[in-house]
Amino acid sequence: MFDNEIKAIGLFFFLSLLDEHRAMAAASKATDTFYRRVKKSPQTKPGVTLVMVTRQIWNRSRGNFNRGRPKYSPDSGWLFPEGLDLSPWKEFQKTAPEDELLVLIWSQILKIPDSDLSTALGITEGTIRYRVGRALRKMGTMSQASGGRRMEVVRS
Repeated sequence: MFDNEIKAIGLFFFLSLLDEHRAMAAASKATDTFYRRVKKSPQTKPGVTLVMVTRQIWNRSRGNFNRGRPKYSPDSGWLFPEGLDLSPWKEFQKTAPEDELLVLIWSQILKIPDSDLSTALGITEGTIRYRVGRALRKMGTMSQASGGRRMEVVRS
């Protein structure tokens, strides 16, 4: 019923943590919480609930996350296009302010509308666009520094 949202939760935690074991544990908690919230408040948009839940799990576990120390293997089931250079993303994930990292993932990778982000985070759509813009400029700088190869994330 909510397959896309569950995939999005897993992708959110993998990209924000770059640690497959912690991502799976956090995604499992978030999935349980997501289902409970949807059952409790079915009128809330799934995108709003997804953002609220992933943010809640992120905030609770933030001390356990070591940004900038990737821990994943190519054999783990995370599929990347051949030749994809993740070094700009690794650098961005390590150095970006938390608010820019998370909003970039929600907005540009998971394609959650700005209106849903605004509702879930309690900030204006203008603030969201500002954070996304800053994050994209930083990613662009990091991509150019790594040889100009463009990073693309493909959702399955």
